[in-house]
Amino acid sequence: MKKIALFANNLNAGGIQKSLYNIMRNINYDKYEIDLYLMSHDNFFKEKFPQEVNVYYFKKHSKLLKLIPFKILKIFLPYEGLDKEYDVAVDFDSYQQVTALNAIKAKAKKKVYWIHNNMMEKAKEEKKFKIAHFFSRAKLKYFDEFVFVSEGVIEPFKKYNKMNNFKYHIIPNLIDTKEIFDKIKEDVDLKIDNSVYNLCTVGTVNHQKGFDILLKYLKELVKYRHDFHLYLIGNGPKMNEIKKLCQELELNNYVTFLGYLNNVYKYMNLMDGFILTSRYEGQGMVLWEAKALGLEIFMTKNLEQYNKGLKGTEDIVKDLKNAKKKVKKLDDLNDYNNDIIKSLEELFDN
Repeated sequence: MKKIALFANNLNAGGIQKSLYNIMRNINYDKYEIDLYLMSHDNFFKEKFPQEVNVYYFKKHSKLLKLIPFKILKIFLPYEGLDKEYDVAVDFDSYQQVTALNAIKAKAKKKVYWIHNNMMEKAKEEKKFKIAHFFSRAKLKYFDEFVFVSEGVIEPFKKYNKMNNFKYHIIPNLIDTKEIFDKIKEDVDLKIDNSVYNLCTVGTVNHQKGFDILLKYLKELVKYRHDFHLYLIGNGPKMNEIKKLCQELELNNYVTFLGYLNNVYKYMNLMDGFILTSRYEGQGMVLWEAKALGLEIFMTKNLEQYNKGLKGTEDIVKDLKNAKKKVKKLDDLNDYNNDIIKSLEELFDN
C-alpha cells in the first residue's frame, strides 16, 4: 500500500478545499494510506471526509512567517509531521510556507507541489500574494514534480518563477457528481419565474471573478430581451461594489443576490443556464458542476485555456440573446473523472 502525505491550510469552504475533499471521497483506500496535515481546525468539509483519512494538525503559527525568507525558515523551523516514511508528500495548498516546509522535510521518496491558479495574474491582482510569494519562492527548487489543475496555469507559472525544466502533470479537479445529485434532492426555499430564462453564477465576489464584467454584459443584453434573470450565489470583499454597480446599471429587476449558500447545487438545478466571466481562473470547478447538472454554459473565451473540453464565446451577449430553455439532462462526467483518477494514480504510483 502506498503511503501519501498531504499538507494543506484548512478544510474550510473554498476551491482548494473542495478539490481536496473530492479527491479524498474518490480515492481507492485499498491502494493508498492517506495522512492529511492541516494548519487550521476550520472544518467545513472535515466531517464529510472518509474515515480512512488520518487527519493531523500543526501547532498554530504566526502569520508573519509569510514574511520570512523560506531558506531561513527551512533552517530553523522543525518538521511537525509523523516520523514515518512516505512514498509521496504533497504541498496541496501551494500558498503557505508551513505546508511547503513540511512537505519538503517529510521522509518521502517524491515531493510534489500543486498549483491551483494563474500565478502571474494572481500576483498582479493581489499584493499580499505577490509579497508572500517573494519570500517563499525559494521553496520551489526542493520539489521533484509539479501538478497544474489546467494547461492555462503552466506558462504563467514558468514565466513568473523563471522556471523551464521541471517534471509536471496536468490533473484537473475531480467533480463529485454523486454528491451533487444527492444534494439537488433537498428542498429549495426559492421560487423562480419559469417563464423567463434563468441564469446563475457562483463564486467569491472579488476582482478575479469579474462580476462587474458580467453585469455590464447584462446591461447590454437588456437592449435585446427582458425575459431573463440572474441569480448570483456567493459573497466576498467586492459585494457592496457589485450591488452598487447593479443599481447604477438599473439591473435590480434582473439580478438577485443569494449570498453564500451551503448547498449551491439545489439552487443551480432550478436554472436554465450558468455564466462565468472571470478575468482568470485556475480551472473553474463550478463550470463542470454546472455541466453535471445539464445547464447551458456561457463562459468568456479566455476561460477555455483553463477548462479543456468546454467552449467559450467571443460574443457572450449574442449567445445570451439567443438562449432558449431546453430539456436538461444530468451528466455523471464519468470519462472526465476516470481520466483524473488515472492521472492521480500515476502520480502516486510512479
